[in-house]
This record gives sequence, C-alpha cells and structure tokens, in this order.
Amino acid sequence: MMETGSSNEANGYYPITIIKNHSNLQLSLPSQSQKSSSSSIKLAIRKDERLEYLDIPKGLIELLQINNFTIERILEYGPSKIAEILGIDNYVAQIIFNETNNKKY
Repeated sequence: MMETGSSNEANGYYPITIIKNHSNLQLSLPSQSQKSSSSSIKLAIRKDERLEYLDIPKGLIELLQINNFTIERILEYGPSKIAEILGIDNYVAQIIFNETNNKKY
C-alpha cells in the first residue's frame, strides 16, 4: 500500500511496478487529490545510450533499456540468461548477444 502524502508524492514522483507477461495490464494516473502541483508523472530510467547503436529493432532496444541492460550486462549474461530475463526466444537473444559482441566499445 502506498501512503498518501509521502515524500515521493511531494516531489511529483510516484512508484511504478512493471508486471511482465500480463495481457490486461492497465496504468492509471493518480487522481487530482493525489497529485502534487505538477501535472505530469516523471519516470527515471537509466539508459545505456550505446544500445541505440546496435543493429537490432528499436523495440528490442527499448526492452533492453526498460530492463536496465547495459552493453556489459549483455556480454556478461550471454544469450540464455538474456532470453530468460526478457522472456524472449533464445534465437532472438542470440541475435542481441552477437550484435553486441560484434561492436567495439
């Protein structure tokens, strides 16, 4: 349960939970009584900008960024663990790994 009036709410930040593999997921905005003076919700996701240079579909890059992957993590984990974490096919994870491994950072 989230307390109203917490310091996060006072700063305009609201916790978010990402649920994987849930087809009926809906995201609702806080009601006016829960909002601070800010009219938008701010999400802070640390992104490894180098992922943008991989020759893979943009949707896969976004999936990697949402799950806090970095170039180093991709190379450390290998295809099997990437597939497991992201819930994708091993073949697709192998493509991600190969493309990352072929880039020189």
